[in-house]
Amino acid sequence: MKKTYLEQLDVFRALAALSVCAVHFSYNSIFHIYFKQALFVQFFFTLSGFVIYLNYHNYNFNFYTIQKFLIKRFFRLYPLHLFFLLIFFLIEFIKYFLQSNYGVIANNKPFVLNDINNLFLHLFFLQHYADKYAFNGPAWSISVEMFLYITFSILIFLNKKLFLFIPIFYIIFFLLFLTNTYGAGYSNQAFFSGLYSFFIGCIFCFIYLKDKNFFKSKFYNFTYYVMILLFLAEMFGYKLLFKLNYSFLYSIFFGLLIYFSCFLNKDFLIYKILFNNFFIFLGKISYSIYLSHVFIFFMFNNFLRFVLKRQDVVNLDGKVSLELNVFEANLFTLFVYILTIFFSSLTYKYIENKFYKKKWYFS
Repeated sequence: MKKTYLEQLDVFRALAALSVCAVHFSYNSIFHIYFKQALFVQFFFTLSGFVIYLNYHNYNFNFYTIQKFLIKRFFRLYPLHLFFLLIFFLIEFIKYFLQSNYGVIANNKPFVLNDINNLFLHLFFLQHYADKYAFNGPAWSISVEMFLYITFSILIFLNKKLFLFIPIFYIIFFLLFLTNTYGAGYSNQAFFSGLYSFFIGCIFCFIYLKDKNFFKSKFYNFTYYVMILLFLAEMFGYKLLFKLNYSFLYSIFFGLLIYFSCFLNKDFLIYKILFNNFFIFLGKISYSIYLSHVFIFFMFNNFLRFVLKRQDVVNLDGKVSLELNVFEANLFTLFVYILTIFFSSLTYKYIENKFYKKKWYFS
């Protein structure tokens, strides 16, 4: 099946992945201080819904092709997840050795947070029910993503006009989320935010495919730039649009932003700034960036702590970080970004592509 490719979507993947890093790199750098909103995973879910619907809305789903689709998506997500899970599990043994023999404790005691229970939840792709800081914390979202693929394929199979099913499916769970019937607790909130974000992305892709000329008007440029400015304002924590307890509205806004971006003209200033080979490449390795950045940050943080003897301090946002001056915080954050991108390019080449492009598992 020939897929539809929009380079704008790769750039959005890159920006979202780099923004997630900015939230988690907890030095007092300009990256961490100004990136206030924890909304970027929600943006990923919305973008994922748009992309999946774009490429599979006409796919001939039956019992056999659903199996092919889900196996393909599984091998898109699981090998890299398993790779980092094994790395973090190995780190627990190293921490145990250092504590037992030298009395050294790296960030927390071994096998307390990263215990067997959380390990099995991660192994069986149920990590959104695990402790959100266990092993590779950001991996919670990919177990939700896999469930969304299952739901999507079944809905397509039941009715080729998926749009008829989306409002019913979305409204029911949306109401449940608002009334907190099933929305209480971190894992359920994460699940439902992924659910409605993904299908909001599907809806906007449906609209895009129905009328690709809708926004080719003289007001398009102005409207798009206003949306970009609002997006940046929300990202930096100014909350000009919504409060976080109405996070479903962000998914609608993200869907609109993705939809508008599909009509970008190459003469636009923002196109010339963002839509270049570097950001397109970062978009291609964005999944590796997303799963690797916590590991890179952990390793570099412990290098600073034990080799350069930096002490822990309480950050401006109340989190524990290392005692660094302004110059060091920005320099080290930039360096961790570079290490993350370099390492991610390797995992993309030797793990993601090795498994995802093999034909034997879905031929």
